[in-house]
Amino acid sequence: MDVVEYAKDHGLFVRFAAEDASRTVMKDLLTVYAACENSHADMIGFSDTTVCLIPSEILAAVDTITQSSKLPLSIHCHNDLGCAVANTITAASAGAFQLHTCVNGIGERAGNAALDEVLVLLLCKGGVDRYDISLMPKLSSVVAEASGIRVSKSKPLTGEYAFSHESGIHVAAMLQDPIAYEYVPPELLGRQRQFLIGKHSGRKALEYVLHEMGITVNDEQMTRILEEIKAQSERKCSITFPALRKLIEELQK
Repeated sequence: MDVVEYAKDHGLFVRFAAEDASRTVMKDLLTVYAACENSHADMIGFSDTTVCLIPSEILAAVDTITQSSKLPLSIHCHNDLGCAVANTITAASAGAFQLHTCVNGIGERAGNAALDEVLVLLLCKGGVDRYDISLMPKLSSVVAEASGIRVSKSKPLTGEYAFSHESGIHVAAMLQDPIAYEYVPPELLGRQRQFLIGKHSGRKALEYVLHEMGITVNDEQMTRILEEIKAQSERKCSITFPALRKLIEELQK
């Protein structure tokens, strides 16, 4: 603990990060944390360095630590097995004070807990509303441009398709009430939902999209357009709006 005491003597804020804490015998870990407290550290850290814990194990570990130590606890979870967000939120619910996150999955190996997902969960499940979540898409874009690492289109919350809907049943219900298939409203992140047109689309979705595009067609044309959309989308992904406009123009000739 000499380094901790030296840093404190020089007026520094000291967080003691326990590397590979998740594989350390809890009794030994608590002994080290107690020494940190006696040396006047400001915070202790728990790192799941090798990603060997699942939420239930994180819950037990954090609960034990927070009951034993008076120091605030930071949690550092990696995402190699896709559990970083779940582990981090679970740790927060058990009393962890500082949560380590990353943007666009950038970090050691598979990165850490996604900042945007953690913040949305803290808001929706914990009522933590002091962060401006609407800035997350912009932050993701800036980091992607600076790092040269593209964001998956299907990434939760900030991916291009995160608030996209194609299924006819889904779209029909959402036109009545968006909450039918959305727990998190896109407006929370400064985004808008979009309806894709493809092989799963129904008449309601197409009617809505055509209305948004300012295009009017009769029932016969609507049926033909749907048939052609389903045929084309069997060969590729959803139909883009420019492609849809071109398709309609060709069918109306």
